Amino acid sequence: MKVGMVVFANKWTGAGAVAELNCRALRSAGFGARLLFVGGRNLERRLAGHDWAVPALMKERWPTHIRSNFRAVKSLATESDVVICHLPHDHFLCVAAGVHRCSPLVRSFRNPRHIRHDPYHRHLNRRLSAALFAHSGLESDLQRFVHSLATATLPVALDDRFKPADGSVWRDRLGIPSAAPVIGAVGKLARGRGFQLLLDATSRLQAPAHVVVVGHGESLPRLQKRAVDHGLQSRVHWTGYQDEALPELYSAMDVVLFTAPGSDWGHRTISEAQGCGRPVVAVAYPGVEDLVEDGVSGRVADRDPTALSEAIDDFIAHPEVAHRFGQAAADAAKERRFVPVGRRLAQFLEKVHSHIELRQMLGIN
Repeated sequence: MKVGMVVFANKWTGAGAVAELNCRALRSAGFGARLLFVGGRNLERRLAGHDWAVPALMKERWPTHIRSNFRAVKSLATESDVVICHLPHDHFLCVAAGVHRCSPLVRSFRNPRHIRHDPYHRHLNRRLSAALFAHSGLESDLQRFVHSLATATLPVALDDRFKPADGSVWRDRLGIPSAAPVIGAVGKLARGRGFQLLLDATSRLQAPAHVVVVGHGESLPRLQKRAVDHGLQSRVHWTGYQDEALPELYSAMDVVLFTAPGSDWGHRTISEAQGCGRPVVAVAYPGVEDLVEDGVSGRVADRDPTALSEAIDDFIAHPEVAHRFGQAAADAAKERRFVPVGRRLAQFLEKVHSHIELRQMLGIN
């Protein structure tokens, strides 16, 4: 089977990251997959040298750019058994270019805001052969409007590099004593991403824990002031954006706190932390319980600083419990790695493709 993926993104974040990771998962599992994306930014730099990743889409400043994008996605469709689109504009491009007439068109729905029910989006959704969802909560929302659509819930593929590593180098670099408890969080430092909640919960901890914040963004000055207001400035460490060092950073943390979804609701940070054997304390957003079994591989709590601090304090006070939860988390994450996710995705797409072929043989539209 040959799978074509389209994502109208040029940054390695959100849907761009999901498309790349799931493309890698298919290829790791032995299936053909190509990725069509927008060139010009860090996604192109990241994928440079990979012949399966093609920066053939362009920002649409002129009508000629739109026509070029139509040709690119249609060309991909003629070479693919199935095409997957990831964002509303990808979906539009594929339908407008007639991709659904060349091969089954599958939409990956990951953000609740992308499931819309106006006539325009219903028109686009009726051209789909199947849909993929970031978590189980999204499926029922779409099925109310597209009843006959084949669907599957699939986690973001977890890169095999996320595994337990030596975190002592980062503890030394940040000046954290080897015996000090460390909690951490990873993500964009922006409004609505939960980092204020992280600081508020830390201020309520019984143990004088250190905090490692991995990420960058426009909210950094505001968050630094919040840390000062709480008297935490000497125990909060801002690493900036990191990628290659993430496994070591996760491994330097005793507990990882997940306080808000990103633009992609696959909650990738949870899986990355679990792959590194870290217990996660997560706010109970939709989809979190698909990844964290409360009381087994982590803790799920209300969006309340006191509730979060109590869960963290429990792990800090009982390191043997935190270790056991971390092992359970690593075991749970095994099924989200490249090969198993790639196989699950390919099996679903093969069923979709076979179903469409049968309908065509029978003359059913």
